[in-house]
Amino acid sequence: MDSKKAINEYKKLLNDNSKYTLTGQMDIVSNEELYHYDVKVDYMEGDYYKASLTNKDNSHEQIILKNKDGVYVVTPSLNKSFKFQSEWPYNSSQAYILSSLLKDLENDSNVILEESEEKYILSSSVNYPNNSSLISQKIVFNKDMNPEEVNVFNKDGVANITFKISKIDFKPDFKEDYFNVESNADEECCKDVSKIDEIVYPMYLPTGTKFKSEETVKSKDSERVILTFTGDKSFILIEEASKAPKDFEVTSVSGELVFYENVLGTLTGSSLNWNMNGKDYYIIGDNLTNEELLKVASSTSVVSLTK
Repeated sequence: MDSKKAINEYKKLLNDNSKYTLTGQMDIVSNEELYHYDVKVDYMEGDYYKASLTNKDNSHEQIILKNKDGVYVVTPSLNKSFKFQSEWPYNSSQAYILSSLLKDLENDSNVILEESEEKYILSSSVNYPNNSSLISQKIVFNKDMNPEEVNVFNKDGVANITFKISKIDFKPDFKEDYFNVESNADEECCKDVSKIDEIVYPMYLPTGTKFKSEETVKSKDSERVILTFTGDKSFILIEEASKAPKDFEVTSVSGELVFYENVLGTLTGSSLNWNMNGKDYYIIGDNLTNEELLKVASSTSVVSLTK
C-alpha cells in the first residue's frame, strides 16, 4: 500500500461512519512540565462535536462543544459557558479529532508511509498557527486504518503532544439533546472561590521584560491580584477568583478560541483570558505577539518569582 491509498482508506472509514465516540489520553510537554489529559470526543454528522478535556493532575474539566448555533467552551465546575463564532475544529490541527487528521494528510503532498506487520504509520506536516514550533506529526493506524496514536513533533524532533487512543466506537447512542449546551450544565457542581490562596507567576518572559509590581485588590466577596511587567514587551497579568452563577450561564465572546499546550482560552487582539482551577486569568500586552501571549499563559506556575 502507498500513502495515497492509505489516506483514501482512512477517508472511506470516516465517510462510512456518521458518528463516533473516541476516548484516549493526551500528554503535552510545556516548559519542561508534563501535562496529562483524559480526552473524550463525540461526533455526529451535521457538524456536531463535543470534546471533553480533563486535566488528570487536578481533575479540571473543560468541554468544547460545536452545534448548529456555534462553538462553546463549557466549564462544568463553574456552571458557565462561553459562546464563539469560530471555525473550530477546522482552523488548526487537532490531534484528537479524526477529521482534522484527515485534513492534515490531504493537505500534505509529501506524506510518508511506513508499514509493519500490524501497523501503518503516516507522517505529515501540521497546522498550528499559534504554535510555530510544532511542524510535523506521525499517526499510527492499525491494518483497518483505525488511528491508534498521534505524535506531534517540534522543530527539534521532540514529541510535544502524544495522544493515545484507547477506544473508538462508531455506533454510539446519543440522546436527542446531547449536543445542546444546556445539557452540559452541572447545577450541583459549584463552589465559589473568593480568595486567592496562591499567586500564579509566569516562568516565561519575553527577552528584555522583567517583573515590576504586584498588587492585591480585595472586595466584599472576591479578590484580584495584578502583576505588572515592564520592558520592550510589557504586559499585565491579572488573576481573579471565579464566581459561579446560580443558573447555568452562556456568555457570547468575540475572540478566537485557542488551545495551546495547557491553556484553553480566548484570544482577543492583544489580550488573552482563560480559567484554571477555579480562577480567571487575563493577560494584556499591546506589544506581545499571539504566540508570546500564549507562551506566558502556559508558563504560569505556583512558584516564587525572583523580583
